[in-house]
Amino acid sequence: MGKRLDRYREAAELQRSVRETHGPDADAVMARAYAESSTGDRAERTYREAMARNHGLRFRAADANLPQQVLHPDETVHDVAVGALRSDTFPLLIVTDRRVLHVMDRFRGWTILEEAPATEIVGAEIEKRLLSGRFRVQVRHGKDITMKISEWTRTQEVLGLLQHLVAGGAPPR
Repeated sequence: MGKRLDRYREAAELQRSVRETHGPDADAVMARAYAESSTGDRAERTYREAMARNHGLRFRAADANLPQQVLHPDETVHDVAVGALRSDTFPLLIVTDRRVLHVMDRFRGWTILEEAPATEIVGAEIEKRLLSGRFRVQVRHGKDITMKISEWTRTQEVLGLLQHLVAGGAPPR
């Protein structure tokens, strides 16, 4: 118990130091450091990098095991959009080099609610509602992938990426 408590104290001190040094940018710095420290496979590394771009959003996702549960080890995550709060968790829309996934943290871990291969994606849009919106990924054959949203800026960035990829644009990097 003593070693664990010492590690917690060291982590708290490091966090305090980063906040003092970087001020309002501390969360972004810590998110980038976490993404860069990932020693996992390509899917985990690229997922952490994509999630680091969501650092300013007010949400929490217990996603430490998400890459292992829903991604293929050699899959490349291009970006992640965070959905509106649903059942005490925030669903995610993950855009990879192979597919688009709508996932949510459930009692037994992360579950894929909807997915479609990248080759079947024909478009994407945001439908504005009174207080929120809906991110819709249009699928050539089958049901569209939809996710309720409440945050607009990052969601529009992911929308722009999807539209770029559908139009035949090169993937990011």
